[in-house]
Formats: sequence, C-alpha cells, structure tokens
Amino acid sequence: MKRIANAGTSDPDTYDLAVIGTGMTGMAAALIAADRGLSVVQAGLTGEILFSSGFFDFLAIHPVQEKRYWTNPWDAVRSLVQNNPGHPYARISDQIMRRAWDMMLSFLEHEGLPYYRVPEENTRMITSQGTIKSTYCLPQTMQPGANGLKHKLPCLITDFHGMREFSAVQIAENLRSQWKDIRTLRVNFPGTDGLTELYPEQMARALELPGNREKLALLIKPHVKEVKLVGLPAVLGIEKSLQSTNDLSERLGLPVFEIPTIPPSVPGIRLKEIFERALPKIGVRQFLQKRVLRLTPEQDGGFRLDIGSVSPDHIIKADAVILATGRFFGGGLHAGRNGIRETVMGLEVVQPAAREEWHRNDFFDPAGHPINHAGIETDDLFRPLDSSGHPAYPNLFAAGSILAHQDWIRSKSGVGIAVCSAAAAVESCIHLKEGKR
Repeated sequence: MKRIANAGTSDPDTYDLAVIGTGMTGMAAALIAADRGLSVVQAGLTGEILFSSGFFDFLAIHPVQEKRYWTNPWDAVRSLVQNNPGHPYARISDQIMRRAWDMMLSFLEHEGLPYYRVPEENTRMITSQGTIKSTYCLPQTMQPGANGLKHKLPCLITDFHGMREFSAVQIAENLRSQWKDIRTLRVNFPGTDGLTELYPEQMARALELPGNREKLALLIKPHVKEVKLVGLPAVLGIEKSLQSTNDLSERLGLPVFEIPTIPPSVPGIRLKEIFERALPKIGVRQFLQKRVLRLTPEQDGGFRLDIGSVSPDHIIKADAVILATGRFFGGGLHAGRNGIRETVMGLEVVQPAAREEWHRNDFFDPAGHPINHAGIETDDLFRPLDSSGHPAYPNLFAAGSILAHQDWIRSKSGVGIAVCSAAAAVESCIHLKEGKR
C-alpha cells in the first residue's frame, strides 16, 4: 500500500475503501470497515453530527401517516419491510443490523461514552421542549431521566440564568399531564455572575473541573429534599460526561440526568470529538473539513479522489467508495429549479416527476411530503442504480439518509438507517472484493 500524500505525485495513495462523508453514516462506515480489516480513507466537511441530540433512533413510528408508536423496534422493522420493500431496511439482515448496533455501542463505551439500551425495546425520554420522544439508545447520562419518567418520580429540573432555549418551567408545564411531580429551579452557573448569555460547550468544559461541580452542587442541594432525581441540560462535561454526572450525583445524594438541548449540542460535540480522535487510532486516514472535489472512475473498477478545499491538496485511489454524503443539509442532494440532483457523481435520483409535486398542499399532511422519500435507488448490495436499473459503477455504494424510499425524521429512524446501511454497504464491499480473489 502506497503512502504518498502529495497531490503533484503520479503515484497516489491507495486504499481498499474511501468513505465520503463525516456524519453518523460516514463515521459508522469508516469504523466498521476498519474493524473488518479494510484500509480506509475518509473525507468530508464535519458539522452535521454536531446537530445530534445524542439519541440513537432505530424505528419508532410506522406507518408515519398513522403515527403508530412501537415499543419493540425490531417488530416495527419487520412490519415496515413488509409494507415498503424498497426501504433500506428491507435490504439488511437482522444479523448485520444487530452486529452494527453492537459494534457502534461497544466502540463508544470503549471511548468513554457509554449508551443505555434495552435490546428489544424503545425507551421514552423527555426533550428540552417538554415533549416525550421514543428512541432506541441514549447516553448513559440521560438514562436516570428515562427511569424517572417511567415511574413518575418526583423530579427537580434545573436551568441557568443566561442559557437560552432551555427553560425548566417550559419543560415542566408541557409535561404536567404526563409527569405531574416536577419542580423547577434556576441558578447562576458557577463563575458567570453578570454574564447575560451562556454557551453550552463552554459550560460543559467548565463542568469538567471538580471545583465547578462542587459549586453547582452547593447551589442545587438546598432544593432537593422532596425529590428523587435532578435533571439538567446536557452540559455535564465533554470527554468524561458520565464521570462528571456521577460525581454531581454523589455530591447531591441522588441521581442526576441530562436533558438534550437544541442543536448544535454538547452530545453532538462529544460524538464528533470521539470519532475524530479514535478512528485514526484504528487506521482510518481522515481528511476533515475537506471536500472530494472530483471522484473519477478508473478502468480497473476503482476510483481516483481529488481532495481539497478549493483545489486538490491530495490525490487518493480507492478500490471502492461509499457515498455517505447525507441529504440536503449534508450536501449529498441539491434541490434546484429543474429537480433534485446528487452532488458528487450526478447519480440518478428517485424524485417526484415535477417540482410542484415535492410538497402536499397541507404542510401537516399525515402522510408527509413526497420530497422526503427522494434519494438514491440501489440494488441489494447498496450500489446506486443508473437510469436502466443497473449498478452505475460496480464498486460504488451509498448509505444513510441519501437513500430513497425512507422518511427518517418522521419515522424516528435516522441513526438506525445510518449505522445499519453503512454496515451493509461495507459487507457488500468486502463480498465483492473477496469474489475477485
């Protein structure tokens, strides 16, 4: 394997797999491929992952027009694939899905960010808006809140002067019909007297210091005599959030839990920093904040990637490529006057026949909008199809939210589609690679 990074060389680096994208799909694909023994290079603009709440959804709602909530996400998946055989989940075996979830959660726990999961159940948890959300996995720092909601334990929710978009009073009022015994408290964040605005990342880094946690505990402790747990915005540290949460819990003498805030969020920062720190340690070469300016198919079935910001800084060769570029927000799809296009290779996009058909007349139509199902059509190996229905390129794969026939937001399945389709695409890549030997 060559290791030459100069864009001017005629002998570029060569890898088994290039992953284009650095959101959850791209990170999952790079992780799983490296674990399976492939040499991996990854490029993309980081940012989308910062909008993660920390919740890992698998599948909570199906059919979306009926808003039917499922307790068991695996039962929901089985029902979904019967009703929608074009959905990405219909192309992924239970074995690959379970292995992908296990690998992702094991990796995060090893890196100091353990998650809570009941393997066959969705868990209900409160949000910063005072709503209740069903999700498959949530950070261990949030689990006491899910338990408190389930058993309706007396709870104190605390917020801070100067922290916008997080109101303990709003949360309590919106939850009152489902969780009656919630009290609220507002305090000054340690060391910020006189400040009119606080920023979650700065707060989280400040609470990594034991002295600041001690000061916070002294402010809250006089108010916990009649409650069983305390909820706080998700700002309890970056690198050691569970240790920070447990330390504050010990100081208060009762469980403490985090509530996800609006994005960009501290849970998203935690995920981003872990992936960027840990993936290079297992051999993934990352070009962060760099674009794939050109992806060129080569005669041997592989690809040449020109990577850079404005002009190429690096030339990479890869035997296979996984597109994990996301939808409109991530930049994988672009909506223009003449339709929706895929931005890297100009691949065929499944979409309504006319722009006028993208949205229904009723914005809140229970069935959602046709544009939500637009995306890349693939074969069973997750290879994008051309206009004739054949794989556009034998070693090009797609995964994540760019895939067609799914509405991940409304069905509460975003991370599930990301992680499971990434795993399936990697397995297909390995299968084809081994078939050539």
